[in-house]
Amino acid sequence: MRSRLRLLAGALLVLGAAACDTERAQRPPAAKPAPSAHGASAQKAGRCEHGLPVELCTQCNPSLAVVFKSKGDWCEDHGFPESFCPICKPGGALPEVGDTDLAAIEARVVRFRSPEIERAAGIQTSLAQAGEAASAVECTARIAFDTDRVAEVRAIVPGIVRRVRTELGAEVKRGAALFELESTRVGEIQGALLAARERVRTAEANLARQRELKTNEIASARQVEVAEQELATAQAEARTAEAALRMAGAAPSAPSGRYTLSAPISGSIVRRPAVVGLFATESESLATVADTSIMWALCDVRESDASRVELGQRVVVSVQGDVEAPAEGRLAWIAAEVDPRTRTVVARADIPNPNGRLRANQFAVARIEAGAARAAAVVPRAAVQRVGEREVVFVRASQGVYQPRVVERLGEGPTVSVNGRVKPGDAVVTTGAVLLRTELMPGSIGAGCCEIETPGAD
Repeated sequence: MRSRLRLLAGALLVLGAAACDTERAQRPPAAKPAPSAHGASAQKAGRCEHGLPVELCTQCNPSLAVVFKSKGDWCEDHGFPESFCPICKPGGALPEVGDTDLAAIEARVVRFRSPEIERAAGIQTSLAQAGEAASAVECTARIAFDTDRVAEVRAIVPGIVRRVRTELGAEVKRGAALFELESTRVGEIQGALLAARERVRTAEANLARQRELKTNEIASARQVEVAEQELATAQAEARTAEAALRMAGAAPSAPSGRYTLSAPISGSIVRRPAVVGLFATESESLATVADTSIMWALCDVRESDASRVELGQRVVVSVQGDVEAPAEGRLAWIAAEVDPRTRTVVARADIPNPNGRLRANQFAVARIEAGAARAAAVVPRAAVQRVGEREVVFVRASQGVYQPRVVERLGEGPTVSVNGRVKPGDAVVTTGAVLLRTELMPGSIGAGCCEIETPGAD
């Protein structure tokens, strides 16, 4: 773009210099008002004879009145902006005039010196469309797994990994075999189970015999009670061994020491540090299974915006580098505390992720819709340019004449909604908007093909 602008400047300065010089030669000299004592001191400080900033005075620049009236900042009695009317508020604080002041920007006009130069610059426009937009809170966000849909696979009983039956990134169903391990402790429990089951059979036979003897009045009631107690003890030992093997994933079979770890939930294998021969303990994770169909967007809401955020509000999340449409979800949780370091409040949105576009630990920009939808103009994203701290859209007023309009951009994407003095049907500049921006920026050399005018100025 810079090289294009340099070539354009070199070619077009030659075309525009003669026209520009002729126009300046024919322009009559400016009539300077006779300043009062107050006006002289005010003008030394960049003020006009009314004691206001020259660029914002609606008496010196009558065309500025429409800008302030459109913002509802107008004193009908005296013809000045209400916020700093010198009659209603004498001696009051005056606004700081900067190159990014709304009125100072919108008061300017970018005018091409000739139709030929305008065509050579390749300016293209697009009509603003009617749409809806809601008041929004924009903040940074980070993508995370839904912790209710994540499971760690660990070996409850220490053992050696003998076989890995899944791969990293594989989709698994709940109960699917993941790892086969071998453990001496599991072999001991399997042996204890076999012994307990044998004692149960012996105790059951002894109890049946004692009851029969009791019926024939050969055995006493005490002997029957002892046999029942022995059976209950054996059964308890068998159940304990069975539970230990079930938790470990081992089969209640011969004491081989082998057992299998299965997937506790359905999802993807997002981490798998386990390898064959690894000695696994309960403190080490062999794999992580995550259901990524729903992800969390953890939004860092500024403390000053926290009061505007409520549960259930729509959230639009845009991840850098993702060319597809932004993901959407709803706020499901808002933190009850402010981070003392960042002075932000964490708000969590549940974001459907059916195609797996979102990944944990990604950084994103979130837009929380914090108000009711209202009418707004929709323009191409390329039409919105930043001038200082503000964003501007250039509207084509007539051939070769473009007026900047300060807007508030709502959202991301190829088209965006804007609030400001842009209405549906306005021709907004898309291709060439960067060129106009360079002409508007203070201190910018620009391409030399345009003139910047301030209505009311000579």
